Amino acid sequence: MASLSPDQVAGYLERISLPAQARAWLREGPDGPHALEALTQLQQHHMAAVPFDNLELHYSTHNGTLPQETDLVYETVVTRRRGGTCPQVHQLFAKLLRALGFTAYCTGARLNAPASPAADPSLVDKSKVVYGPWVHVATLVHLPPQTTPSSSCWYLIDTNTGPFGTPYPLPLLHNQPTTCHDMAPRQRRMLHGPVPNNMTADPHQPWWRMQLREDTKSEWMDVCCFVEAEWKPVDFQIMIAGLGTLGAGWFQARVVCYRVILEAGVPVGYLMAWQDELRRWYKGKMEVVQRFYCEADRVAALEEEFGVVLTLEEQGAIVGRETELADVGGEFYG
Repeated sequence: MASLSPDQVAGYLERISLPAQARAWLREGPDGPHALEALTQLQQHHMAAVPFDNLELHYSTHNGTLPQETDLVYETVVTRRRGGTCPQVHQLFAKLLRALGFTAYCTGARLNAPASPAADPSLVDKSKVVYGPWVHVATLVHLPPQTTPSSSCWYLIDTNTGPFGTPYPLPLLHNQPTTCHDMAPRQRRMLHGPVPNNMTADPHQPWWRMQLREDTKSEWMDVCCFVEAEWKPVDFQIMIAGLGTLGAGWFQARVVCYRVILEAGVPVGYLMAWQDELRRWYKGKMEVVQRFYCEADRVAALEEEFGVVLTLEEQGAIVGRETELADVGGEFYG
């Protein structure tokens, strides 16, 4: 599938329950006066409806592979109402943007270790900058200058990431903190310049770095970095194949499913199933709302909290894997 048809676009917007007003603004295209607000609502409703997850690696009937073909990802996300990994969903979302008339493309990104879902928040040093290999994806979208409130024409859209990703289009402007449309009291900014501790022959090589701080009193933490080079689909296939071979990171050792919480169209927090816990970050406070003692617990939570329905065959595919939750009873947690 080279592009999305009008019927597929309509199905996508219905899948994420995009409000009628935002759909009308999208029909005005990138030159419309409400283009940025339309993109913001499109991203936020997507992130509330389409989870970032790696379920296909663990509850897979096709040996834990991650299909990248657009028709297969569309079938998973829109028809089956599931989620997916960042390479899968970002590429699909970029095709949605292009079908709506926007100039958009995907590029590879690196993630900072302290911003990983696997990092212990009680121990992590947020000031550290420790970037790993290419494991993430960034979508960049262009808006005509007359439609933006700032001088930036390019925006970062990260529709498929974990707890520290941006839930709104972030302008590529150097060192200009923003708070609008975020999960209060969080702030974000982009920095353009060299990456600290980056192994390169050119220490002045410029990168875009997205940073986050929990409030105005907190220190800034690097989340991801990227350059503005467009990646082809085969580039992401090579990245995924390499990660599968090397086993880098936590992706194959933990089950994750994440979505944004919207209230009155505003992001106020997130829900995340992380291996044997259901975590909720709501208006600045984190809590574990449920512990999973067996596969039945986790499967039920995936359906109830994320709308993900696994077939019996998919549920059985995790048996014997490292990430399976054996039925050991409540005593497991003491």
